[in-house]
Amino acid sequence: MGNILNKIIIFFGTTGVLLLEFTPYQGIIAMAVAIGISGLLEYFNNDKLAKTLFIAYLITSVFYCPFVFFLPLIGYDLLKTKHQWIILLGLIPFGLHLNELSSWTIGILLVVGSIVFLLKVQATNEKKLRDDYIRQRDYLTELSISLEKKINELVTKQDAELNLATLNERNRIAREIHDNVGHLLSSSILQIGAITAVSKEENTVKSLEVVKDTLNEGMNSIRRSVHDLHDHSIDLYEEINKLIKNFTFCEAKLNYEVTGDMPAKAKYAIIAIVKEALSNVMKHSNADHVSISLYEHPKLFQLIIYDNGNKHGDIESFKGMGLESIKQRVGSLKGIVNFDQSRGFKIFISFMKP
Repeated sequence: MGNILNKIIIFFGTTGVLLLEFTPYQGIIAMAVAIGISGLLEYFNNDKLAKTLFIAYLITSVFYCPFVFFLPLIGYDLLKTKHQWIILLGLIPFGLHLNELSSWTIGILLVVGSIVFLLKVQATNEKKLRDDYIRQRDYLTELSISLEKKINELVTKQDAELNLATLNERNRIAREIHDNVGHLLSSSILQIGAITAVSKEENTVKSLEVVKDTLNEGMNSIRRSVHDLHDHSIDLYEEINKLIKNFTFCEAKLNYEVTGDMPAKAKYAIIAIVKEALSNVMKHSNADHVSISLYEHPKLFQLIIYDNGNKHGDIESFKGMGLESIKQRVGSLKGIVNFDQSRGFKIFISFMKP
């Protein structure tokens, strides 16, 4: 936009000077040609084209004096390029028509030439600043995106480490309760049972039975709590990753997109299904790639296990491969399982959220 405005200023300035020496009728051809060439150069923005058109216009100006007035406009696009020295050739037609121009016109044309140079320098500096700004903006945008990605990765890693630390602490508490409190209660129950067996006072025996029932209820409550702590401490992602790391038959990849909580029963079932599926690949497939994908949807969980190998026989003949066991486990979750043998072998499993 800066170049166009500068060219308009130059055009009207040189046109004003032209009208001091010639009538509009005499200068109309030079004006039209100057507008056309300037528009072409602005549209194509090509140094070689600017050089060619300037030389052609320069030759024409040798034979037609009004063309000399627009040499600064045509030479504008050559300034600040490697071909800018060609502009000095514009002095040739200027000198040839010197006797046709008044001293006042010559002075104004020299001033116009200086202004053209200053306008080009200003436009070039503005373009450089604009390009630097765009380049800096793009760099900062890329840096911001990169930093945001690293921050997200760091937060995810911290969340995973915190989750792992929490699970380990749960396991430790469960072991402490089981090993210490559980054993003390079991010992107390046994001692009360022994005292009840040898005691001959009926009231004492009844009191001890009440205490024994209370301790048994406490023991059962502790067992349930320990069991719940252990169930919640299962990290399904880590467990599946362990199975994949120990699977050396071929390449295996895990796609895990579960963020919500999953029942312990479902976790145990999925671990067993993945283990069975990987075992089937080793025993009955010539696959070189296995993918395990676990997705969470608004209403259900979905497990897809795929290998690109070939298995001989139809689906019904795969019962000996552990597929019946997979069906039973999915059935316990009230889910649906489908097998696809069209391209490789796929197991599709889905079950509702509780």
